[in-house]
Amino acid sequence: MARFLIHGFVLFVTAGWLAGCTPGDSERPASPTNDPVAYGERVYALRCQTCHQADGSGVRGAFPPLKPNTWVQGDRGRLIRLVLHGMGGEIEVRGSTYQGVMPAFNYLSDDEIAAVLTYVRQSFGNDTTSVSPKHVAAVRAANEAPRGGWSASELWEATGIPDLAPPNSTTKDQPAAE
Repeated sequence: MARFLIHGFVLFVTAGWLAGCTPGDSERPASPTNDPVAYGERVYALRCQTCHQADGSGVRGAFPPLKPNTWVQGDRGRLIRLVLHGMGGEIEVRGSTYQGVMPAFNYLSDDEIAAVLTYVRQSFGNDTTSVSPKHVAAVRAANEAPRGGWSASELWEATGIPDLAPPNSTTKDQPAAE
């Protein structure tokens, strides 16, 4: 019964999120500024906060926290792929398992994705390197997403930014076995 309630809650929240945050939304954050973290905070408030919460704490069992973990602080290429192409299924973050869907945000511009990922990688207790629009453009151009988005185990193996940098991942938070 508890599993039914959790899955029902996840479907309810996901449906509500999808109803309010679709690619057709005309609401966009103000134009980029010279401060990518400030711009990323605005993108986060519009596109990410519903699921991951204002403080990055996520929703237990459904949407993982963005607080320090290797999914956020690890390989930039992996994180860009996650945002561009989405992910479904089980993922383990900081010792807890989450069963949900991360929709693809490939309709966002390279500037928006770079800014929001820089904001997340430098907020909520995270303190790591920024993501540039060039990084996002390189990953987007590679267009390597599996049909229907990534699973956690597939995404964990997809590292690096094509033609720009070697992988910089760590293995602290491995994906849950499927």
